[in-house]
Amino acid sequence: MKSIKIISLLSALALTGFASAQTFQAASASSFEDLKSAEAELAALRNKIADERIPLSQEMTTLESELLTLRRDAQRATGNVENRQVDLNALKKEVEARADNIDYMRSLLQDYARQFGERIHQSELQLYNDTILAANNATEDANLSTAEKFNAQLALISTTLARLDIVIGGDAFEGSAVIAENGLQKEGKFALLGPIAYFSSADNSASGMAQRNISSIYPGVADIGESHLEALNTLINTSAGEAPIDTSMGNALKIKETEETIVEHIQKGGQVIYVILALAVAALFISIFKWFEISSVKRPQPGDLQNILNALNSGDDQKALSIASSVPGPFGELLVSGVKHADQEKELLEEILYERLLATQPKLERFLAFIALTAGAAPLLGLLGTVTGMIKTFKLITVFGTGDAKSLSSGISEALITTEYGLLVAIPALLFQALLSRKAKGTLGEMEQTSVAFVNGLNSNKE
Repeated sequence: MKSIKIISLLSALALTGFASAQTFQAASASSFEDLKSAEAELAALRNKIADERIPLSQEMTTLESELLTLRRDAQRATGNVENRQVDLNALKKEVEARADNIDYMRSLLQDYARQFGERIHQSELQLYNDTILAANNATEDANLSTAEKFNAQLALISTTLARLDIVIGGDAFEGSAVIAENGLQKEGKFALLGPIAYFSSADNSASGMAQRNISSIYPGVADIGESHLEALNTLINTSAGEAPIDTSMGNALKIKETEETIVEHIQKGGQVIYVILALAVAALFISIFKWFEISSVKRPQPGDLQNILNALNSGDDQKALSIASSVPGPFGELLVSGVKHADQEKELLEEILYERLLATQPKLERFLAFIALTAGAAPLLGLLGTVTGMIKTFKLITVFGTGDAKSLSSGISEALITTEYGLLVAIPALLFQALLSRKAKGTLGEMEQTSVAFVNGLNSNKE
């Protein structure tokens, strides 16, 4: 059975191999035909390529030339763009620089307008104030162009240049001024001579030097004396004549206006200053009184003490008492007391004389403590006035603010004047107290020397 299967299998394989051999031959022939056809197509394609290579090479050469030209154009265009960008940046920087220059010029013109208004005389503001305001307002007006703003400012420059031609040699113009005496505003005429201006009212009722007036837009008029009025009116009205020149530029008149009497100065010190003055008057009278009181103390004559001692040593007590009684004042009382107790022991006599010396000391030094009190209290009262004045000033600041310095002057004056007078009273009072104390101690020292000389001059049998 197995043999039959093997024979069958070998037979099948033989048949299969024969069929495969026939198929391979057919495939080989077909492939040979395909190869020939492909070679023919390749030859034809090569011929076609050979025919088309030259035109394509020429065309490629042309395209490469065009590409090179386009690259050059592109590089040139890129360079132009970069150059234009650089030029544009330079233009922007130049525009910014010009804008900065414009702002700087505008700022300079604004400063010029402001300084012009401050440097000219206040009376001239009536002539140029509108032009100054127009120049200042133009810079803040958003509706105006830069050129229009510059034109407004340049108009002010033109006006100031024209003013130079006018003021050279003097100028006269109509205007208003405030009379310093009564504060009334009057129309009149100004005469301008350099930095000095004079005013004369239309009715010739007021004339004088025009000065800056802080509280008004119009200048004030200061009186320069009746002796100059006629010449001043002639100068202003006729533009010819003599002019009274104030070399201090009005400062002398301002200083004169600030002058005040002692009473006016004291009245600015408030209520505390009257207490200080009362202490000052009392201390002054006491000082004068004590000076004459201490100076009027009579000293014994050079020979009186020796005469008394001689009389006592010789036993003539009545004569000694008579000589001692002839010496007035504390020295006489000391000698009388010594004569009456001359028969006492030396230690007791010294105690008696020292007691008399102690009794005299309060009389000589009385009221000196009040002068010392005045010297100590016056500065404290001045400080009190300073505090009350500052409180008053702060109250005025609360009501009126700090803009009006004149309203604050009363409180400040009270604060400073009380301190001033407190020191003016304290310093002399301290000096007088020291001087009088020294003078009183000097008198007591002389009495002590007299008592020692009296005790030492008695004979030993009196001890």
